[in-house]
Amino acid sequence: MRRLLVLTLLIAGMTYATPKVTPQLAAHLEEVPAAELVRIIVVMEERMAPETMTALTEGLTRDERRLVVEQELSRLAERTQREVLAYLKERAVAGHAADVKSLWLVNAVAARADRETIERVSSLPGVGFVDWDEEVPVGALEDAREGFADEIAWGVEKVRAPEVWKEGYDGTGIVVCVCDGGVNYNHLDLADHMWNKSGYPNHGKNFSGGDPNDTMDRDGHGTHVAGTVASDGTAGSQCGVAPNATIMIAKLGSWEGSWFEAWQWAITEGADVITQSWSYKYPYSPLYADHRRASEGILAAGVVHTNSTGNNGHQLSTHPLPFNIPAPANCPPPWLHPDQTLREGKAGTIAVGATDGSDFRVYSSGRGPASWDKNRHGNIAPYDDYHWDPGMGLLKPDVMAPGTNIKSCDYLNVSGYTFKSGTSMATPHVAGAAALLLDYLDTLPPAQIQKALEIAATPCKGQTKGKENDYGAGRVDVYEALQQLKETYGIELKYFRAAGFADRVRLAWDCESGTYAGFNVYREVEGGASASGRRRLNGKLITGRAPFVFEDRNVSAGVSYDYWLEAIPPTGKARVFGPASATAGAKKGFVFALEPSYPNPATAEANIKFSLPAGVSGEYAVAVFDLAGRKVRTVAAGASTPGRHEVAWDLGDDAGRKVAPGVYLYRLSASCGSAVRRLVVTR
Repeated sequence: MRRLLVLTLLIAGMTYATPKVTPQLAAHLEEVPAAELVRIIVVMEERMAPETMTALTEGLTRDERRLVVEQELSRLAERTQREVLAYLKERAVAGHAADVKSLWLVNAVAARADRETIERVSSLPGVGFVDWDEEVPVGALEDAREGFADEIAWGVEKVRAPEVWKEGYDGTGIVVCVCDGGVNYNHLDLADHMWNKSGYPNHGKNFSGGDPNDTMDRDGHGTHVAGTVASDGTAGSQCGVAPNATIMIAKLGSWEGSWFEAWQWAITEGADVITQSWSYKYPYSPLYADHRRASEGILAAGVVHTNSTGNNGHQLSTHPLPFNIPAPANCPPPWLHPDQTLREGKAGTIAVGATDGSDFRVYSSGRGPASWDKNRHGNIAPYDDYHWDPGMGLLKPDVMAPGTNIKSCDYLNVSGYTFKSGTSMATPHVAGAAALLLDYLDTLPPAQIQKALEIAATPCKGQTKGKENDYGAGRVDVYEALQQLKETYGIELKYFRAAGFADRVRLAWDCESGTYAGFNVYREVEGGASASGRRRLNGKLITGRAPFVFEDRNVSAGVSYDYWLEAIPPTGKARVFGPASATAGAKKGFVFALEPSYPNPATAEANIKFSLPAGVSGEYAVAVFDLAGRKVRTVAAGASTPGRHEVAWDLGDDAGRKVAPGVYLYRLSASCGSAVRRLVVTR
């Protein structure tokens, strides 16, 4: 165990100690031979601010967000880690280092290295600090306790999943990555809906060392968790909340670097939900700052992350507040409940506590608050928020779920079941609930899923507020959460406007929030004689990515028109916006304008339309840039001829090479001004 005293103790006479080697690592190096390869995390000083990630991913779909997060964090890692990676790989050739890996999700490098290598790497430019990536017993990471026999999977009914199934939502098409000790993918309740992809013969990847394809469970914990997410009852018992969700396996090692590597892999491979029932606990010294960096990245990627809160709620003498909630469950969630009146940074972890059949909190369930006070933690820089005592800290857990005597899949018998208890068992109930809500609306961001689950939750026995420490917002009720979404998940517009031209009226609108199936445009002529006064102008539903442009060419010069926009959600009632008014013939000629590209996302070619007004001198140019501002390609350039123009980008750079998938900016520039829009490239 990492010794608590090393937080304040600097061992005298250690010639290899530097200010950038943490006290935990320095103490461990004192205890082992100088040539021993010690597992380390080299954390780079530079990080991408959460606000930057939010700005880069705003308005994107989940698939696009994943691309952008991986692209931009990988670029940051490539730029800042280059010297560290080169040095460690050089040392590995000589036998002084091994297992060198870039962890772009947290901008760190994982490796095993000897004492001299650690000393030297800590002094390289750009290194923030080097920490010990301690390997601890798996049993100390799992948040499970043994249960006793019961004939039904009562937790599935308790969260009201069967009522959601009746409405047609069972998790179909939603990928849930189970980050655990492996899964018995041959269990009859799971076998026909495991994740499949070329290169991964066993439905995932092993991050615990050895064969990367060895994803088989060895102790039963991961199979039980996977069953609570997606057991479909083939072997006789219905144990899964989302019985048709797809299970992806990330087999973890018992050190934190393997977790970060697994999470970034899950993002890349398309997981919609990450669920983990392992946690790194006090009085071990979790890599708190790295966990929060990772949580911010997971949120920016649009991936839901549910995590257990440990089973030490009854052991405050050894696991005191505000350390009782382990990492990463102590990271902030995507949405802050109104009762969380201390409003500070957000991240992506939904922390789950455990309840019994009567909605009492299980006595051992992790207890809040959490805190990110630098005066209490020795390794959380640059974070310093959610202060507690004084201050309310961060309310934890976020939600509760059934966690006693939970029936689920047995790893030793492909048609059998077993019973376990703990927050490990509660957490996959919430992951399954998230999968059901994503089945209803797969564009829901993590914050909206968490908000729906918290607002709709059933208060626990003893709970007195909407959300409070120890109880969170209450026990999950996924059926009520679904009804909340159907009623309240509305569409809001940034703008809806009309502009008159000599031969047409152009309408433009963009979305602030909400999810839409499409739009209809209606027109009402001033003094219109029809009963409703409105006529639909579009034949088919207007679909695609915002912002939108629609032109009404059946107009008469000098006539004023009122327009109304009908926003159609995937389910529920439509919403009407307007009127937006314009007079045809009010403007002459063309205006300077850059229109949305199509198709967007683009897979082979992107078409770009733009307009140039009369009287513009000089030349125009249409160029494509990456998000770092580097020019990728000049698509078109020439004399500024008035009119509406269209050019095509073949998704290549100036050297003729196809660009990588990701988000790009295209810019129209001329002597009269410039305009920029965003497009997405996929493969």
